Amino acid sequence: MSTKIDELFATLRGLISDQTRDLAMATAELANVAQQRDKLRIECDEANVRAAFADLAAERRGVELEKLRILHRDTVAGWNKAALERDNARQSLRAAEADVAETESANSDLRTVNARLVADLAAAMERLNHAESIIMQ
Repeated sequence: MSTKIDELFATLRGLISDQTRDLAMATAELANVAQQRDKLRIECDEANVRAAFADLAAERRGVELEKLRILHRDTVAGWNKAALERDNARQSLRAAEADVAETESANSDLRTVNARLVADLAAAMERLNHAESIIMQ
């Protein structure tokens, strides 16, 4: 019985370690996506400002305007990609949180089993002591 509990605890430790690592990775991924999003937001703002100035001088700078439109399009595409990655990271984080909750539930079950085993051991020890006192009489 003790071996089974040891195996369960070993499994639980492995699950907790895996979930902790997964949660750390998801958190790091989320931070990376947020950093990329902020960078792309700045690039998008810069591209919008440059596009506004280019409109004022469109007759002389038609080629530059087209480059800015391409930059703006690519920035928006990057922004959309970063938003998708952010959403994926959030989903990964939610999944990791659900796994942690499941692991905590299993841990609670193991604690209950352990408490029952300790109570059974105490009862057995009490019966043993009682039997020894009867034998000693």
